[in-house]
Amino acid sequence: MSKIVIIGSGINGLSAAALLAKKGKSVTVLESADAFGGAVRTEEITLPGFKHDLFATNLSLFAGGGVMAALKDDLIRNGLEFVPSAKPYCSVFPDGKSIGIVMDRDANIATLTRVVPGDVESWKALTAKLGALAPHLFPILGTELPSFAAAKSLYKTWRAIGTEGLFDLIRMLLQSSRAFTDEHFVHPETKALAATWGMHLDYGPDISGGALFSFLESIGGQEFGMVLGKGGADTLIKALVGVIKENGGNLITNAKVTEILMTNGKATGVRTSDGKVYEADKVVANVNPALIPALLPKSLAENPEISKVKNFRPGLGTMMIHLALSDLPDWKAAGAREFNYVHIAPYVDEMAMTYTVAAAGKLPTTPALVIGQPTVSDPSRAPAGKHVLWIQVRVLPLEITGDTAGKITGNTWDQIGEEYADRIIENIESYAPGLKSKILSRKVLTPTDLERYNANLIKGDSLGGSHHPAQFFFLRPLPGWTGHRAPIENLYICGSGTWPGGGVGGGSGLMVANLLSK
Repeated sequence: MSKIVIIGSGINGLSAAALLAKKGKSVTVLESADAFGGAVRTEEITLPGFKHDLFATNLSLFAGGGVMAALKDDLIRNGLEFVPSAKPYCSVFPDGKSIGIVMDRDANIATLTRVVPGDVESWKALTAKLGALAPHLFPILGTELPSFAAAKSLYKTWRAIGTEGLFDLIRMLLQSSRAFTDEHFVHPETKALAATWGMHLDYGPDISGGALFSFLESIGGQEFGMVLGKGGADTLIKALVGVIKENGGNLITNAKVTEILMTNGKATGVRTSDGKVYEADKVVANVNPALIPALLPKSLAENPEISKVKNFRPGLGTMMIHLALSDLPDWKAAGAREFNYVHIAPYVDEMAMTYTVAAAGKLPTTPALVIGQPTVSDPSRAPAGKHVLWIQVRVLPLEITGDTAGKITGNTWDQIGEEYADRIIENIESYAPGLKSKILSRKVLTPTDLERYNANLIKGDSLGGSHHPAQFFFLRPLPGWTGHRAPIENLYICGSGTWPGGGVGGGSGLMVANLLSK
């Protein structure tokens, strides 16, 4: 029986391991940290009884993806439990306005008619457009790029929507969020509602490619809602680990891989920091591609075909702030307490400024905020009557060169992390007066902390690499490294640095498992 060693236990590594173990393959997963899951971790980091998803929290991609379809019964038997939300997100604005999107088209039309009446017809048209494109867009997320299957899918899409429709789709793939929202909406609030989703994936409003995510996520929230993990996102990790173990797989924590072993130009195993050797017929690196050369013999790492992967660029940084609360925030915007995500951006121009100054190394004054209220749907995450708040700050510098407000000094996150978090809390307070009085405890995870937890989150990039067009789709991570194969025999790659990119979906793990099952 062939031996497969998987470096890293992120969602894609575990997905690949579970699928392969289920098919009778000999699988060993080596994790450098003290817990499995990579960027999917749930811990009581503020107070006992308050369960916080440290990094990723939204499990919608996995719930609707191919790994879940293949392993549904096994995962449920091993404890996986989802909590669906029919009120996925809202955007709030400085004047007290808000737009909340629910899984009810008529309710959303009523909301839009009240708040942004000039955009009702465009919203209806985009809803219809997603319905027409979804059968063609979503399958490609589970298809290897490049591949014959992808070409066949593209041909089917052309047959279904015609040449003009295909060109219109390609045009949207290349549009910025600003161009897309300007084309479809007239109200600044609706433009911000959609454009904020681009900021989730390192797309400032003027970056080419952001339109797709603004379209899919804003309308997709209405159509599909949101899915959380019962008791925390790690319910998914525990279930995958359970599936691997019950099928004979081996998982080891505190096993940092320091070298990929080579014999006659082929990957033949790995060595860990404690000197142990794990032989393998196939090695799967579930790590940021830019880190792979450091795991190879120097002579091979310096080969131009290998060393060029170091040019795989990170996205901008992210800060996480976790709050244990006595009660949910009292938002000025009516109804905001009912939603799982509350977005504070607040407008497209502010997002553009945030992105530009962060890219230039400056601390933004009012960065975009994704505020998760998981206990709205899942009260098991906190003691009775209490709540947790999950705050993601988007986007932040990879290297700090100054502060746009001129108030914070210091050029490392260890120096200024808490002070900058104070700024964020003050920003939220202006939308939810009295928040500070409800805080029982808080934990700040700076971009530097993110990298300490997980070396794949380089400089606090929570996406495992920027999703800009030059390193997305069939170019991810870069030419010569696509198809989930490194340019080294028997070395495969998966993770958010490979197609289909970031998010808790397991898609690249599924693709690697398919390759190794042949």
